[in-house]
Amino acid sequence: MTKKRKPKPSSEKSVPAAYHRFGLNYDPFTTLSLREHNLDCFIGREDLLDRLTSAMLSLSNAGVAGEPGTGKSSLLQMLRSRVPREFLSVAIGVPLDDAAYFLGELLREMLVTLPRPRGLNLGRVESSLDKGELNKNAIFLVIKRFTARLKKPLIVFVDDLEKIKADWNQHLSRSDRTLQLLEELKPLMELPRVCFIMSLQDEFYSKVAEVVKDGAEPTVLGLFRHMVRVEPFEQGPLRRILQLRLEKAEFQGSLEDFLEPEVLTLALALSAGNPRRFLYLISEAMVCGNRRKGSRVEYQDLFEAVNEHLKLDRVCKKLLYFLAKAGRATAANTDLLAFMGLDTISISRRLEILTKNRLAEIVEVADGVKVYALPGGNLPPLPIPAAADNRFTRTSDGEKRFDLSGKGGDVS
Repeated sequence: MTKKRKPKPSSEKSVPAAYHRFGLNYDPFTTLSLREHNLDCFIGREDLLDRLTSAMLSLSNAGVAGEPGTGKSSLLQMLRSRVPREFLSVAIGVPLDDAAYFLGELLREMLVTLPRPRGLNLGRVESSLDKGELNKNAIFLVIKRFTARLKKPLIVFVDDLEKIKADWNQHLSRSDRTLQLLEELKPLMELPRVCFIMSLQDEFYSKVAEVVKDGAEPTVLGLFRHMVRVEPFEQGPLRRILQLRLEKAEFQGSLEDFLEPEVLTLALALSAGNPRRFLYLISEAMVCGNRRKGSRVEYQDLFEAVNEHLKLDRVCKKLLYFLAKAGRATAANTDLLAFMGLDTISISRRLEILTKNRLAEIVEVADGVKVYALPGGNLPPLPIPAAADNRFTRTSDGEKRFDLSGKGGDVS
């Protein structure tokens, strides 16, 4: 008797189907960093790239600080593509504050990637490493001898250190634990003809700035001759990133053909300049649109994706839509009152709920009146096309209601 295959989860089925429904040949919304095949999607950051290239070519240790998702890994990938033939390079990901693990991962990558110099029994070393027979000091000595025999300088790219977690039982923040790791690795970072380019937590940018001040106590951070901070993107570059991703997926059409303008406005606001979060929101909205069997990504699809865990009501859904259209509003705004069909107190309560969940924010207080907007605060209002009036319908009692479904009908 043959066993029946278990059906795949709906999420695994919905994603490929969504690509074809919306005219995409493959996934353009991967939240992972750019790789060799899609480095042409890299935009902006040219000044950071030039500064890091200069540091790399001078074999100076450099740090890349920034919040998760701002593009540090993509920047490292782009930088590695600039390594000239006169240098060797390896790349590792180290999400743990364990020096032995770090050294082990580095040695493994060196054994796989780099030409093996003569005079070292690296076959035996590799076997002992796989069996766990080498301690931290032994691994470091092998790396030291390995790099000393290389004919070219070595550049080591280190990613994922930002994933090191805090240990509140020991009263250590994530940056404290990362700093402890770097202190253990100080002899490694001082090796001649070797430099390290590391992605670090955002707070390290200010930490290194303190170290370089006159009279500051020297620490391992003094080994970072260069430190750059990856800032969140402005809205223009994020739009361009989306356009490039769609073009790579062979989408035929404009942004407006792919998604409703309000989707773009809300996703830009909620992502706060974070490209990973921005692409994730659009991707999740696309999957929701596929379940709805729509022809493009609509506002309700993004709201459904955002609301999966928040469980906000339909009034909040309409309120967010108004903010995406108008840019900003007060609870007593006459257009908002007419649009919502509710009193000022009910609207004010919903605005507070949205603010609590970081879907809106208070951008101004004028004469004691709070002015609300989407996160970011200064988003320009979108022009409302004449065709928008088609999304108003009337109930059986003659009341005018706004339809967010795109199909007509009462959704309030």
